[in-house]
Amino acid sequence: MKIGDLVLHKTTTDLNRDKYGIVLKVYDYRLDHLQDEGSKWRPMVSVQWFHIPRMMEHQQDRLKVINGNR
Repeated sequence: MKIGDLVLHKTTTDLNRDKYGIVLKVYDYRLDHLQDEGSKWRPMVSVQWFHIPRMMEHQQDRLKVINGNR
């Protein structure tokens, strides 16, 4: 996932299929508070949704790229 990609949330249904967002920031988030084994880094993105007036943070694996900025 890269800055400028057009994305949809993976839970998108036919009722809200036109609710796209654009990736503004790509980063890794450190989860120090977790006690489980394995990686404590989570790939995250900041998305500006066109139907919401503010930017939101999401895990990358919860979004699907519709049109990549390549």
